[in-house]
Amino acid sequence: MTRDDRDIPGNWDALVDRGPRPRPSSPGPAEPAPHRPPALTVMAAAWADLVAMLAVCTGALAAILVIGERPALPAFTWAAALAVVWWVFTAGILVVVRQATPGMLLAGLTFADPVAPRRVGWVLAAALVGVVTLGLSGVIGGDGSILCQAAASGLSDTVA
Repeated sequence: MTRDDRDIPGNWDALVDRGPRPRPSSPGPAEPAPHRPPALTVMAAAWADLVAMLAVCTGALAAILVIGERPALPAFTWAAALAVVWWVFTAGILVVVRQATPGMLLAGLTFADPVAPRRVGWVLAAALVGVVTLGLSGVIGGDGSILCQAAASGLSDTVA
C-alpha cells in the first residue's frame, strides 16, 4: 500500500459552496430529465430514520437496565423524547453539511441542491411526517412530495 492510498482528502467533510450555480453562457444540448429515485428507496429513507430513533430509544432503556433500575412507563416516554431530540439535532447538522437526513444517507439519497438554512426546520418537520407515516408521505405526491417541497430541491439517489 502506497502513502497516497492512505491519505484522506483535506475537504472530505467541507460545506459546499452556497452560491448560485453557474449557467452555461451558450445553449448546449438539452439536459436530461431529472432522475427520480424509486419509491421504495424514498420510503426506506423514512424507515431508516425511524430505525435510528429506535436505536437511541433502545440504548437509553438499556442504560436504565445497566444501572440496575427497572424501566417504568415514564422511562419509555423519556427514552422516546430523547431519541427525537437526538434525531432533530443530528438531522439538522446533516441536512446542512451533507444535504440529507440520517435515514436518507443510509438509503443512499441526498437532495439534488443544497438546502437553504431557512428551510432546514421545514425539512426536519417533513422528514418527521415521513417517519410517522412510514414513508408514505414521500411517495404520495410524486416529484412534489412534502420533503422535496420543504427543501425546494429534488432528490438524487447518488451519494457523492
